Amino acid sequence: MNSRRQTGFTLIEVVIALAITAVIMTFSFQAFTTAERSATASAEVMARVNELDRTWQILGQDLRNILSPVDAREDTTVPGGLRRPFRGASVYDNTSGEQLVLQFTRNNWLNPMNRPRSDLQQVIYRIKDGTLWRDYRPERNLVIEDWLFAEDMIQQQMLTDISEMELKFLSGQRLQQQGQGVLEGDDYARDWDESWPSSSQRQFDTSTPLAVLVSIELEDGLVSERLYDLAH
Repeated sequence: MNSRRQTGFTLIEVVIALAITAVIMTFSFQAFTTAERSATASAEVMARVNELDRTWQILGQDLRNILSPVDAREDTTVPGGLRRPFRGASVYDNTSGEQLVLQFTRNNWLNPMNRPRSDLQQVIYRIKDGTLWRDYRPERNLVIEDWLFAEDMIQQQMLTDISEMELKFLSGQRLQQQGQGVLEGDDYARDWDESWPSSSQRQFDTSTPLAVLVSIELEDGLVSERLYDLAH
């Protein structure tokens, strides 16, 4: 009788196969974890970029439709003060509570539902605890000091984790003094006013700047800026 040879794996071969399988699974798990972390990080970055882009779009739309301030002495419907002042200031320290960034009135507020309201909108941009807020409401023909921000304004969160927000304003006076040089060079806004009204203007000036340069620095180090033309 012919003897049959037994076939199969030895114990050593089984152990080696298991070890190879374990190594492959370890590398596969690490690769999957890395890919998952990269996907999560990419999603967070895209969400951050979209949040910043949305802020620029809304701010640009507001400033394109800005109204010049109206002196109440020329507007008998509002007693005392200015009805639509334009104010602005940089915020370099977001730890000191709530700070005003921009304040103005705009027109062309879309009303697709044809609601009984004005197409004018009073707008305030402010920073509180590192978050940029946009407060707005329909024009009510009230003096600015009579506004109740927290109760009367609709509050819209715009951008979080802001380190600082710098504004530079170009005045007509500076344009006359320096000519087109105020828009030339890499540091063209160096001598622009850092607040509006500036220290050289009266407290409630009825003018608006010709342009405003807005720079936003986020806590993660990202810096973005936009130049808006207000001469219209």
